[in-house]
Parts: sequence; structure tokens; C-alpha cells
Amino acid sequence: MSHTPVPSPSVSRRGVLAGFGALSLLGALGAAGCSTSNPDSSAKSGPSETDTLKFYGNALGEAAQKPAWQAILASWEKETGKSVKPVIYPYDQAATQLTLAAKSGDFQGVGQGTWQVLVPAGILADVSDIAAGMSLPDKLIDSLRIDGKLYFVPINASGIGLVSDGRVADEVGLTDGMSVEQFATVLEKIKKQDSKLIPYAAVTKNPDLKDAVHWMWGWGSEVVTSDLRCTIGDAESVAAMKWYKELQDSGLTKAGVARSDARILFARGQAVMYDDAPLANSFVKTNGGPAALAAAVRPLSRPTHRGRPSYNRYWGNGLFCSAGTGEKTSKHFISYVTTDVDAATQLYRQAALAPADAKVAERVPGLAEDTFQNSFRQSITAHSRAAVWDRLPSTARFDTAIGEGVASILAGQTGVQSGLNALKKKVEDILERER
Repeated sequence: MSHTPVPSPSVSRRGVLAGFGALSLLGALGAAGCSTSNPDSSAKSGPSETDTLKFYGNALGEAAQKPAWQAILASWEKETGKSVKPVIYPYDQAATQLTLAAKSGDFQGVGQGTWQVLVPAGILADVSDIAAGMSLPDKLIDSLRIDGKLYFVPINASGIGLVSDGRVADEVGLTDGMSVEQFATVLEKIKKQDSKLIPYAAVTKNPDLKDAVHWMWGWGSEVVTSDLRCTIGDAESVAAMKWYKELQDSGLTKAGVARSDARILFARGQAVMYDDAPLANSFVKTNGGPAALAAAVRPLSRPTHRGRPSYNRYWGNGLFCSAGTGEKTSKHFISYVTTDVDAATQLYRQAALAPADAKVAERVPGLAEDTFQNSFRQSITAHSRAAVWDRLPSTARFDTAIGEGVASILAGQTGVQSGLNALKKKVEDILERER
């Protein structure tokens, strides 16, 4: 698979400090008197093999994924005769743990999580060669490149998209290809038929209000351009947020809803649709919803504004590895996990995760007959993209700032234009650290 890299910002020395400093770790390490090694010394040694591979991540610590990953690691060890040494941390501690490992010079192997914090240190291997042999969504992969290099290979690559109760969708005419005006009309129809229902359990509070980004994209605002210019506060983003707030003010969405709340509301039949990853039908079951609803979950393409393309924010997980010592072994492991059909089958059957590689997906038993996954790929994944800041060390700070800014607007604490102007200033401050 060939890709034409999109323009992307170089990562500066200030970016290194932003990546580490955002976690307040540099000072903590210095105060503790920790000795550190040169973080890129291993990278300069050239690619080599290793008999013991370190695997940094959260998957082996999560009940839903652990059995699948245990099986994958055991199969790879048997095939290669090498061993895997897990370094397990919770997902929300990934940035901290990876930064500590990089700062101390200990990161060596394969990792999961926030790879962006390691890019400025110059210790990651370019994995473009692995991606080149895979059938991956070009739009997503290109948006993750930095100066033409790819440091992250998706295991699963999709987006956060609209999912609905297909039974209600059929009754009210909720379909793919709608304009935002048609979409709002259908929401009003749902509300009129049953005032107790929440037509759209959109995210309206943090920590998930980064969802506002895909609506701004749909109105024509880039939010942050490839040359790191913030467009928040332009006419397009203002119009998008006015529309989003009007949905809430009209009772078509509900105030104070996080994604975890939306999943529960949807599973209980109290909401007709919400935004989620391609695990939405599984979440119905885990939140106590009936089997009939789980079977009826239907992905929908995001409605469009004035004929512009609509987008969904990238969602997925994948692997990255250190350059130099052990790089050849690490790349073999990444290639195995992302392209081996048995490995993909384990993740699909036990964790409901479909592979990012379309050719691999075709060979996973049962996946071709999975109506939900195939529909999600067509209606949502095909229209998903990463944000520019998804490849920057301060990615979490951008999402936090955007979420807080939009939250204040939805809560009525500030007007849309003034709120977005204030948000733009915060985003520009973060961008300045990246230059």
C-alpha cells in the first residue's frame, strides 16, 4: 500500500520538552536524583534482533482483552522461539509510564498507548515498511505521518461515529446521507412521538467533548491546520457550535451527558442514538441492554452541512517500537499482531475488535457475516480522520482544552463566539510550545 504523506509539522526541541513537561515529570525526576541515559543512543546502534521482547501496554491488564493477547503472545513465542516480557500499565497512565521509560533510557521494545510523547525523543522506529504491506485506510494513515515517517501501525482503525437503534431509525426515516437540517428534523420527529426519549444522546460534558471537533470539521473549519494554525472561532466553527448548542437547548440532546452515560441511556432504550466506537453493540450487552437492541444497533454516516464532506474522529489502537537494539524483533512482532489471521481472529472473537487491515479482515472467520462491523466500516471508518494534534506530544492537552472550552459554551457560561475565541487562545498557547 502506498501513501502520499500529508504536510505535517516537524517536532522541535520545544516539542520534546512539551511532551515531557506536560506530565510534570522532568522536574520530578530531577528532584529525585534519577540518572538518565541518552534516549536515542539505542536508535543510533542500528536495527538488531533480541531474544527477549519487552511489551509495554494496557491490554494484558484488561479483562476484555487479556485472554486474546495471552493467546497471541503465546503463539508468537512458539513461532519465533523468543520470549515476551510484559510491562503492564493502565491505559490512562500510558503517557506517564512511557515518558518515564524514555527519560530513563529504558524504553526498548514494542508499546501500546500514547506513542506521540516518544516521537520528539527520536527513539521510535519508522514502521512505514510494515504499513506498506497492509491494506489500511489511506486517509487515517496519512494523517498520522510526521515528516513522511510513520511511527504507529494500527491493529484496529476506525472512528467515533453515530450509532442508532435501527428499529426506530426505520420508523422515523433516519438514514445515511442526510443533511444536518434533515437530521434535526428527524430528531424533532422522535421527540414529538415520545417526549421521554432522548433523540440524540450526544456528548455534552467532559471528558469526551472533543467530539465537537468532528462537527466543526463538517462545517468547514480545520480546527488546527497542518501548519499548526488554529481556526477555532472562525465563522464555520461558530456556526457548528451554535447548531450543536441549539440541539441541546431544544431538548433534542441532553445536558450533562458523557459517553459512558450515553452508553447506559442507549442500552436502556432511553436514547435513540449516540456517538461511539465500533464496540457499540458490545456495550449494549455490558450495560444490561436486551439482545434485540444489540442486534439492531446500526451505524450511520454523519450528516453533512451544505454538501461538505462529513468526518468522524479517528479511534483505534495499535503498536509502535523503539529503533535500534531489538528493532528487527519488534517489527516482526508488530507485523505478526497486525497481519496474522489467527491473531486477528483472537481479538475479534474475544474482544469484538475487527482488524484494521482489510485483507486480513476478509479472512477472519465470521467477520464477513457481521452486519454491524461491516456497516460500521462503510458508514463510519471510511469517513474518519485523525486530528493534526493526534501526532503531537501534547495531544491530550489539545483535547482537554477543547473539551473545557465547549463545555463552558454548552453550560451557558459564555457565548459561542466569545467562548471559541477564548478557546482559540488556549489552543494557540499549546501550539506555540510545539513550534
